[in-house]
Amino acid sequence: MPQVIFDENECKACKLCITVCPPKVLKVDSTRVNRRGYNPVILYNPSACIGCGSCAKMCPDSVITVLK
Repeated sequence: MPQVIFDENECKACKLCITVCPPKVLKVDSTRVNRRGYNPVILYNPSACIGCGSCAKMCPDSVITVLK
């Protein structure tokens, strides 16, 4: 199973990763705020992740790492 790692403290919640995720397993975590003052994006359904890496490629700040 692929592993998606977010540097949540650097995420600015631009949501670009959410828009390109084929299985739609990413969302903004509205229950937490990171050190930059944003609600970070999280992987909420890891078992449905296909490990395509689209999220990491789209992230303008390179805060996402996908391990296969």
